[in-house]
Amino acid sequence: MFHRVIRLCQEAVELTLKACLRVVGIEYPRSHDVSDVLTENRDRFPAWFSGEIEDLAEASSWLAEKRGPAMYGDEVGGIPASRLFTREDAEQALKYARKVIDLASRLFKEFYE
Repeated sequence: MFHRVIRLCQEAVELTLKACLRVVGIEYPRSHDVSDVLTENRDRFPAWFSGEIEDLAEASSWLAEKRGPAMYGDEVGGIPASRLFTREDAEQALKYARKVIDLASRLFKEFYE
């Protein structure tokens, strides 16, 4: 069950951060981890959002790293995804996703309201 939380949070964070990049006119990369693009373009965002870039980049990297194992498990070791992740992993993924979505919501309101 925890692997599903990781997977869904990763998707939510990836797509939300890509939307944030589009809002400020940056074409996002065709990869699951957008941390480098966020960091390189922090000056394109409002100051309050730029101050959160390190945390957003960390969320993107951490979740992207876990994406494959959350989907496929450890294929070399023969360990299914359902046995790779703990409650703590799932809670961390949820914490990252909530923060990203909260900050993105504020960014979108600033640009579109």
